[in-house]
Amino acid sequence: ILWGEHCREELLHGEMAGVYEDTLDENDVNSNNDAETPENNASENGKGIITFIPPTTRFHQPIRHFPIEVITDTEYQRTIIHTPPFHPPKSGPSEIMIAHVCRVTCMEHVQWALADLLFNDKKVAKATHNMFAYHFKNDGTVVSDNDDDGEKGSGSKLASLLEMCHVENVLVVVSRWFGGSKLGPARFKWIAGIARNGLVQGGFLKEKN
Repeated sequence: ILWGEHCREELLHGEMAGVYEDTLDENDVNSNNDAETPENNASENGKGIITFIPPTTRFHQPIRHFPIEVITDTEYQRTIIHTPPFHPPKSGPSEIMIAHVCRVTCMEHVQWALADLLFNDKKVAKATHNMFAYHFKNDGTVVSDNDDDGEKGSGSKLASLLEMCHVENVLVVVSRWFGGSKLGPARFKWIAGIARNGLVQGGFLKEKN
């Protein structure tokens, strides 16, 4: 499947950026009004762990736990690349997808990047899903995994994309804000397409001519 080509044909750059801001501010992404700030989603348990609690249980997102010593250590800080907002064809008016990509070489990098997105970007914290996959080598050992974040099957699609593109030492996260219209199987094409675009933008993959 030519995910990249589908994505390039439909990706709306500056024009959709305005839609992204308007829909998130006005509609608060599916009425998740109980998550006005990232701090409202965080809970410390007194054991060196900080917990991200999704703003709603409606979309089956899991609760996530992060070691405080990792996410507060600047040694693990990553530079995260964000793609322009993408509005899938035939989707609801507030449907948006954005990919976030960064270089990782250890689990601490992965943890730091995920925590940074969830705790420091209130719009990402309110996303319907933040599915992700990562692949890196550590002391010669390949480490890879993926997570659907409630969007069943999406994590494995991202993992397959990383494998097919032969990219290493990377974490890719795709945030989706559900727009009210179900996309069916086509959603996986758009998820993979925006993720591939992120890999290109981040310099992990060369753009096809």
